[in-house]
Amino acid sequence: MNAADLVGAWRLAVWRTRLGDAVRYPFGERASGFLIYTASGEMSVQVAAEHRPLLATEDPIGGAESERAGAFSTYVAYAGTYDVVGEVVVHRVATSLFPNWVGRELRRRATYGGSVLTLGTDPMEIGGEIVVNELVWLREA
Repeated sequence: MNAADLVGAWRLAVWRTRLGDAVRYPFGERASGFLIYTASGEMSVQVAAEHRPLLATEDPIGGAESERAGAFSTYVAYAGTYDVVGEVVVHRVATSLFPNWVGRELRRRATYGGSVLTLGTDPMEIGGEIVVNELVWLREA
């Protein structure tokens, strides 16, 4: 796999989290999102939960603190540059909803099959359990 294979827009098919033998869907089984890779080496990712609550106002700054927290907890977005190193895609985060991600490299194990791209985290221990996140993306026509 090389960077040219990834160029274009990808639509999220599923985001699943494996905890041992169990599979969970952090944003619901019908989470939505887009992943874009450019030929110049830039990328952006957006993922939204299946059922996002609406704010009571059109002004996001004017929403209640609990509404803003709910919106924040049901949406992930970041952008920056990327490289492909073997079977790993490295996302270098320049902007993000999560301030602690800015400046980090997010390494994703990649499986590429032409119109299907699966990006997964390395196994991590969270709360005493081994967790692996996998996002399956479908190439947009």
